[in-house]
Amino acid sequence: MNYLETIEKLHPDIVHHFLQTGECKGIPVEVQLFLKQIQWAAEIYEYERNITRAARLLRSRIMALQEKDVDIRTCKARFYSAISYFNVDNNVATKVWETDYANKYEDLAKLAISADEYKTAKSCLDAAHECRLRASEAADKENAWAPVFLISNEVTAELIGFNKRSLKVIAKKNNDGFYINLIDNLPVEKEEKHRLLRDADIVDAEIIEEIPDHGE
Repeated sequence: MNYLETIEKLHPDIVHHFLQTGECKGIPVEVQLFLKQIQWAAEIYEYERNITRAARLLRSRIMALQEKDVDIRTCKARFYSAISYFNVDNNVATKVWETDYANKYEDLAKLAISADEYKTAKSCLDAAHECRLRASEAADKENAWAPVFLISNEVTAELIGFNKRSLKVIAKKNNDGFYINLIDNLPVEKEEKHRLLRDADIVDAEIIEEIPDHGE
């Protein structure tokens, strides 16, 4: 029997008294430590819904107040125990209740079959099936955490596949394009345009197409 099962067998008043006062001779010491941990987990979960971050906070509190070094995986388990015991999360509560109802519907179906009430048995089994589907959906929501993005100044564009380009080269190409268009639109001969491009130190002088002479 694990700690959570032990607590669930205790009278609620005993648990309530311990959580309020921190004292109870009727609860084993190890279970008392567990109870305090899931109480802190429930408190943290009220404002921090990311289980990983919440587990780190819980670990720090356990270390400070109980002087115990509990690993992150165990701290995460404490949150799930707190959610289940205190019903602080609707998704988990739904999963628990739907599963419980499914079991009860299946028990009713067995009784109906033994009484030759097959139509009633089918209705009970259909209802149990619906409950289990909803329980499965609720369980899936527990794992639907938002993605965590890791941001580091050590990650460069080159590391994720982008080519590094010089801003100076990019700026020069932009300026060259501006001057090429400007010179190309001047009302002068083609030779003069080439000379102007060379004077501007633009190597792509050949991109100017020959302007047809409409007089020919």
